[in-house]
Amino acid sequence: MFAQLGDIVFEVIPSFTGHNKSTSYNFVQHERIENKPLLQFLGKNLQEDELTLNFHQAFCTPEEEIKKLKTAADKAVPLKFIKGNGEYVGVFVIERIRESMEQTNAKGNIISIQLEVTLKEYVGNIPEEKNKQKGFKKKA
Repeated sequence: MFAQLGDIVFEVIPSFTGHNKSTSYNFVQHERIENKPLLQFLGKNLQEDELTLNFHQAFCTPEEEIKKLKTAADKAVPLKFIKGNGEYVGVFVIERIRESMEQTNAKGNIISIQLEVTLKEYVGNIPEEKNKQKGFKKKA
């Protein structure tokens, strides 16, 4: 395993070819009469990670890989991000998926596509999946 985002496992092929991490800081500016404004530090902003993924028909079914990511994004739930070496990166939501078609066959089926997936850090409790069983429970 190269990395894992929720239930989505990235193998060595296909894996992400780029991983950019962004940390930013939040300041408020206080205007002053006849003086330069003062800055006050408010704290760190949420971390953003950008993954670049290449899917090629030679080693996967691109449509299935795209569907996995879009399904996870549509659920809008926080996902644990873990690297293959066991490093726990944190909990993130999928904020954006950008597709760049690289090659298709004559019928328009995807041969090669590049995705840029933007993750945003999630801070707070991770919602637990609720048991969706309805009706009466049977005694064992």
